[in-house]
Amino acid sequence: MAELETMKREYRKLMLSGLLILLLAFALLIFAPFGRLSLLIGLVLFPVALVPLELARRTAHRMVLLALSEGDGKA
Repeated sequence: MAELETMKREYRKLMLSGLLILLLAFALLIFAPFGRLSLLIGLVLFPVALVPLELARRTAHRMVLLALSEGDGKA
């Protein structure tokens, strides 16, 4: 159960970081505070944001598998 709680915290951190990077990328594209450079930075941030989001998806998958394997013995 402690491992599941650790994974839950890791999942939340990864999701938060990925979504904040996406928000920053969108803000740079919409408001363009640095002119043309904002477009370039925004385009670089999109694939960077996908890394923690993919790790969060994999963590969620592992959490489900762990929860299902723990649930089999209790039924």
